[in-house]
Amino acid sequence: MGRNGASIIGGGRAPVKPVTRRIYKHLCGLALLAGAATLAAATARAGPWVQARGGYFAKFNASYLYTRTEFDAHGNEVPLLHSNPLVRDAAYREVVLASYIEYGVRERVTVLGSLPFKIATSARTEISQDANVERKVDVTNGGWSDLFLGVRYALVRGSRPVAIEAGAKLPLGYASMPDNGGPALGTGKPDAEAALLAGFGAAHVYGSVRAAYRVMGGSLDDLAGFSAELGGSHRRLFAQAVLEGWYTTGDIVPLDVSSTMMVANQDLLKLIATAGMKTGTHTAVALEVYHVLDGRNAPTGTTVAAAIAFNTP
Repeated sequence: MGRNGASIIGGGRAPVKPVTRRIYKHLCGLALLAGAATLAAATARAGPWVQARGGYFAKFNASYLYTRTEFDAHGNEVPLLHSNPLVRDAAYREVVLASYIEYGVRERVTVLGSLPFKIATSARTEISQDANVERKVDVTNGGWSDLFLGVRYALVRGSRPVAIEAGAKLPLGYASMPDNGGPALGTGKPDAEAALLAGFGAAHVYGSVRAAYRVMGGSLDDLAGFSAELGGSHRRLFAQAVLEGWYTTGDIVPLDVSSTMMVANQDLLKLIATAGMKTGTHTAVALEVYHVLDGRNAPTGTTVAAAIAFNTP
């Protein structure tokens, strides 16, 4: 596999037609969009509530995603790289090991951060133009993805909290267009985000809503997002459901092999379900499922995750 992404079959047989760098841009783009969906497993935020001064919440999880399909620019579910006649049986898989931490620096101010380590793989079969020669390709890239740093400020505290939040995503030096033609670990561009949050808590039931705006680095248009959360607990058990959506403020352009873009604007709607158990005064374990319900220029699939959390009592 050369630095330009071309692949050749030797042994006296006809070579496979080189897979162009545009195809790899598509693969990288899908990896980035899949990563955006998976990253929620690492960075799920704790609604409008802030930590007490000196209080903390820390969560560590491992997640897995495998998909062979995507939503195209019209919202139809299609095979990965469906528009490329020289590639078939394309698949994407991703493992993420992530940490998320909150710390109360003042009574109304909580700082937060997340750091994911990602292992992403793209697999496919490349075929020659006359379909007589084919080559299976399986390329993996791994490393630290994007560091997220933010702050949450409580406007109103108590059982009906309201808060504002701001943060930034900072790439950690990975290649946005890897030389090996495999998936990238992120966009390679910094993003900034601001949000307004509100919630309620009553006995063993709670809920929250979130409206956010994300300023995208690079060539992508900004995103507007929302989430609605409902959860509850009974003795040591707890459960939570979150509906989250992100929608581009620009036009949706097909992300196909004839495009020179690495990624395109996207819409994404996902459902996040969590079930867990408190294992001690300061600890809990949980299983999480992240399912993509709908989208455009976005991957399909379901992410599963296992998590352990620690907090001040």
